[in-house]
Amino acid sequence: MKLRLRAHTIRLRLIQSEVERLSRGEAITERLPTPRPFHYAVEPGEVAELEASFEADTLWIRVPREWATGWAASSEVGRQAASGGLDILIEKDWACTTPRSGDDNHGTYPNPTSLG
Repeated sequence: MKLRLRAHTIRLRLIQSEVERLSRGEAITERLPTPRPFHYAVEPGEVAELEASFEADTLWIRVPREWATGWAASSEVGRQAASGGLDILIEKDWACTTPRSGDDNHGTYPNPTSLG
């Protein structure tokens, strides 16, 4: 899972296996190995729309359970919402069309621009 923070925006990009796990009701958690641990996670929950909260050392993004259940099988790229002054975007991670050093396309979704 990729995390991008910028000003008042949180953006998460999930590879295929993560989207499938989320659709099964599982939480996905990542840990940054900083001197003071920082975790970020996304999980399905009983929420009406995307929500963000910071609990202990973890940034939690909760997505509506009903939406998460069907997301893997749909062609929907992602979802966006506002929560507590933040813009939150969660989306399927597409393969890069231009290879860059350090990028790993393993498990990403095929990029529609490269499908011809």
